[in-house]
Amino acid sequence: ISYFAKGRYFKRSSGTEVRRDAIQIAKRFYDEINFKIHQGLTHKDVITFEVAAKDLLKSEKAKLDRGQLSQVTHDNRTYRLLGTVIPFFKNRDIARIDYSALDELLNKLSKATPKLSVSTISAYMGLVRAVLIHAARKKWIHHVPEFPRVGVDDRPRGWFKIYEYKAMYKYARKIVGKTVERVRAADDDGNVTYHHVLKGHSRGGDKRRSVKITDDLREMIVFMVNSYIRPTDLKNMQHKHVDVIKGEWKYLRLNLPPSKGHKYPITTMPWAVRVYERIRTRNAERDLAGPEDYVFMPDFGAKQRDRALKLLQHQFDALLDLLGIKMSPQGDPRTIYSLRHSSIMFRLLYGARIDTLKLARNARTSPEMIDRFYAAPLMGEMAIAELQSKRRPRPWER
Repeated sequence: ISYFAKGRYFKRSSGTEVRRDAIQIAKRFYDEINFKIHQGLTHKDVITFEVAAKDLLKSEKAKLDRGQLSQVTHDNRTYRLLGTVIPFFKNRDIARIDYSALDELLNKLSKATPKLSVSTISAYMGLVRAVLIHAARKKWIHHVPEFPRVGVDDRPRGWFKIYEYKAMYKYARKIVGKTVERVRAADDDGNVTYHHVLKGHSRGGDKRRSVKITDDLREMIVFMVNSYIRPTDLKNMQHKHVDVIKGEWKYLRLNLPPSKGHKYPITTMPWAVRVYERIRTRNAERDLAGPEDYVFMPDFGAKQRDRALKLLQHQFDALLDLLGIKMSPQGDPRTIYSLRHSSIMFRLLYGARIDTLKLARNARTSPEMIDRFYAAPLMGEMAIAELQSKRRPRPWER
């Protein structure tokens, strides 16, 4: 497509061989150029959303290289931009993206199959906002348009009761070294289900995947519940990040790589010390306890850490299925992240005079996040002692 205006040619590929579509794209291109002329911006080429988005991705890659962004976050943003957002806006002039265009995208995401959660839709719209803010900083647009409201869908992950936590540890220790198979089964009506069984105990069905249970599983369960860490910390934790403190108080000081914008050390519960020392002793027997070695799944090197975490996730998922506790009584799904949730819940439930701000900072989160996601299941009965407590009357009240 070529259009001559203000003494110069503006060109753009239509990206289609269908005549009718090409005509519509040409008309839209004509409108965009005239809009630019009206804004007085014809001294530069029209900047499309795709150009701005890919320029943002270059900045995101630089953040990843500097350690300001995790690989998982970078990959998620790249996947969402390239797979959904850029194809939606494609060659649209970024200066012409307004509330109406953003509402179109929101409606498309809301009708996606399989259905996206509100938090996932918010993440997509947040990426679009990031592209527009990037364009404004580059002076490709004058302002960031108003965004349609997505809403909030706070869905806390399931957590574990004390008896479930103990059951997980005991059973994980019992089946160390055994293989668990994920089996696909279909009933007479064709309904397909998946379940896990110990190898040799299958009652029919097609085996889809198998995983061997390792010592790392049982150690991970206790360590996470006593350390507040996230699953990504399991993947990244090296022995150089761990300081063992033994004095009036016994704990680990975890100087982990930054996560979710937080970089301060984490202080663990005493049980984490015992678990860590047990792991370090076992790994040292295989010469895998040096400063640069990884604490969990040390056989997997730096380039295989995503696979290491994935194998731990498979083991944990199999354990939950074998115990029949993959879902909480409230219907919330449980994952490895539920161990972190349990860690925070146990402090809220059983800690004496817990300061939420201090707890949040130590867990590398915020008081607002604790209130919205972690403390959401904290019902009145769980704090009956505090609710029914009485202060001593002051002298003038007697």
